[in-house]
Amino acid sequence: MTVGALVVGIAAALAAQAGKSATVKNLQMTVTAVERAEKASLRDCPPGTNTVNAMARTGEQYSNVTVAFKVLPGFSPAPMKRPLVTAADGKTYNTSVQFVDVGSVPEFSCTFAFRVPEGTKLKNIQIEGATLDVSGLEK
Repeated sequence: MTVGALVVGIAAALAAQAGKSATVKNLQMTVTAVERAEKASLRDCPPGTNTVNAMARTGEQYSNVTVAFKVLPGFSPAPMKRPLVTAADGKTYNTSVQFVDVGSVPEFSCTFAFRVPEGTKLKNIQIEGATLDVSGLEK
């Protein structure tokens, strides 16, 4: 193996890992899991007192995407838009989970519930301008 091939291989591996983690406005985000379910918690992010639950309708399921967040030095709290997911077929889906008081704790994890047609494969999640690959995490 040549040095050039090794460098290309390392760069490709780093690019693949980079899709699952990103930092935007001093907020580090890492996708940790994607699970399909009939039920979903619609808790705020970071989790607080809102404890609403939801059930999928016939022919639908919830794709629950869990993201770990770390607040880095220099983070300035500001309103954040709700995340979106894009499925393998290019369709986008919204969540009803909202960001509330981000920055109140240094590290937190949130599960974003997306109601999608049964069998939908997710491609990525978009949070505040960052696109994180979720395609290899679905269970």
